[in-house]
Amino acid sequence: MVLPVPTDAPELSMGIINRFCPKGYAFTTQWRYLNAAGQILGYIVRYDRPANGLPAAKQVKPFTFCESPNGKREWQCKAFHEPRPLYGLDRLVARPGAPVLVVEGEKTADAAMMRFKGYAVVTSPSGSNAARKADWSPLKDRRVVIWPDADEPGSKYADTVADLLQGIAASIRVVAIPSTMPRGWDLADNVPPRLNDDDISHLIAAARPATITNGWPAVTSITSTLPPVEPFIPELLPDAIRDYVMDIADRQQSPPDFAAVVALCGIAAVVGNLVRVRPKQNDDWEVVPNLWGAIIGRPSAMKSPAMQAALGPVYAIIDDLRKKWEEEIKSAGIDDELLNFNAKHTKKKAEKAFQSGDLNSARAILEGLAGANDDKPPCPRIVVNDATVEKLGELLNENPRGLLLIRDELPGFLANMEREDRQSERAFYLEAFNGDGRFTYDRIGRGTVHIEYCTVSIIGGVQPSRIAPIVRGAIAGTSNDGLIQRFQMLVWPDDKGSWQWVDRKPNASARLAYEQVFRDLYDLQMGHPEHPAVLRLSNESQALFQEWMTDIQLEARSGTMPPTLESHILKMPKTVVSLALLFELIDGGRSEVSERAMRMALAWADYLRSHANRLYSSGSTVIEDRARLILERCNQLPEEFTARAVHQKDWAGLSDRDVIDAAIELLVSTHHCRAVEKPTTAAGGRPSVTYRWNPILRRI
Repeated sequence: MVLPVPTDAPELSMGIINRFCPKGYAFTTQWRYLNAAGQILGYIVRYDRPANGLPAAKQVKPFTFCESPNGKREWQCKAFHEPRPLYGLDRLVARPGAPVLVVEGEKTADAAMMRFKGYAVVTSPSGSNAARKADWSPLKDRRVVIWPDADEPGSKYADTVADLLQGIAASIRVVAIPSTMPRGWDLADNVPPRLNDDDISHLIAAARPATITNGWPAVTSITSTLPPVEPFIPELLPDAIRDYVMDIADRQQSPPDFAAVVALCGIAAVVGNLVRVRPKQNDDWEVVPNLWGAIIGRPSAMKSPAMQAALGPVYAIIDDLRKKWEEEIKSAGIDDELLNFNAKHTKKKAEKAFQSGDLNSARAILEGLAGANDDKPPCPRIVVNDATVEKLGELLNENPRGLLLIRDELPGFLANMEREDRQSERAFYLEAFNGDGRFTYDRIGRGTVHIEYCTVSIIGGVQPSRIAPIVRGAIAGTSNDGLIQRFQMLVWPDDKGSWQWVDRKPNASARLAYEQVFRDLYDLQMGHPEHPAVLRLSNESQALFQEWMTDIQLEARSGTMPPTLESHILKMPKTVVSLALLFELIDGGRSEVSERAMRMALAWADYLRSHANRLYSSGSTVIEDRARLILERCNQLPEEFTARAVHQKDWAGLSDRDVIDAAIELLVSTHHCRAVEKPTTAAGGRPSVTYRWNPILRRI
């Protein structure tokens, strides 16, 4: 059997159809089966026998395109291989969000499509007794209504399909056919007397949840609740860096969101504490444009390569700084040797002055010698990867412009911040987000270290499965101090739906322009950490920002938003004005933040807001994922189990009793199991609850 039918295959001719026509029957009609892509899979042909003194009858025969052992290809009267395709797969694709109506027979399916245009109508081939031979997986996570024919076989067909769709469909409802309906009536027949089209429509609207033979409600599939996100568009970036970011994404076949966010966090670190922006005309509120970002994607989504490529200019600047420092140290070493020679000569002069009784001259000579032995300068830094807060403080004092913390796997950093012995580090990072704070720590070994400029930008990669528990901790309040909300430049794009082999050199002109932006901003002759340059918003930019900030403040304070998302939204003004300042600097502006830069930053606000919605929704997906894990391993639990039994299995991600309880509660609500109350026994003790699996799961 050749599936799908090749485009150069001959048509199914009437000659072939008539060759297989039963004696006394005549061809009536045919139905073409298509796959999801609209390609032909085969045909079902109907033959009818007129009464002529005998009971009228019908027969249906399948026709598929087959290849014989000798290589001959032709149409044959042969059924589809099992599992057999559904009739109407093309309709499912054409109506991805529509409910699905399952009926019995192709003729009925076509009639139902005409009657219920809001549904995608399907049926299984070869009659009501062959439902178990069909492939029902295309109905995964779809809302399904089953309309049985008005007879006993129709009722059995509906029960069988409902049974088969357990754990596949998102919901299953069955139309209750009134007993007054003519026997055998289906949707291809005329509306019975005393009824009208509205009565028929009411039947489908009143369909009830299916029950299977054991009396349990139909199982509802556990589906993801992650909301959609806005796709990244090139126009979100200034011209000077846009082409190379898109070039990285194309060559790596990664979402452009990754390289874009990493690039902006890198630029923020290069600018550092030299330039600030005042969002208000009269107020002294100043914003340092440091950024905290995270790129979320499954393993092998090209997060690390995107970070490496986008931060190439930062590493190039670091290499140049290190080479220059090494040359200076080498030169200083030569100078040290010369100083040693001079020191010997100077000491002799001091000794002579001392011997002659001129103590003041001897003291002055030695003081000059002491001032010549200054310590060597530290190597300049821009990037750190894994440093204690004490060491990071020392590095910030040596590099007051600011630093970029890069973590290939950000969850390790965040997990450390959860530990009780790391709470002082957590406090430091909470302070470092604003970029203009100060911090003092006291350690026995290091003494007291005062950090004058806590300016830190952060970028790292995260897997979805590892960020969700952290978000849940913030939602539950166990770690809701605003740390995760500070990762404002966080993106969680959809996986790329396609992939192609790309092997070409980087776009040379785009790369040169991209690198030049980093060089120009690092060499920027504006401000100093002690006296930073300050830009204000233009009048047009100010009006746009004021309108936007008013809207989000009113929304966030309306009481309709989850607290974690509210906290995130209220931190967005710093991000917006930081981005606007960076866009202005990238475009060469040095006096005020223009309307163009602000409009681009506000476009980022909308884009990032959608990704924040996905992030905080992932807290509930933890429960869904854990419920699915318990469900996958239900055969490792007894038929009647307890939450404690699940906890004792020590399955990954199921060590938290609250998470286990919530996951089991979800399984109960989706009818995978049900709670069984255990009252107090005669011996005393507290009432308890066990859970019993739906018997259908033991048959799957």
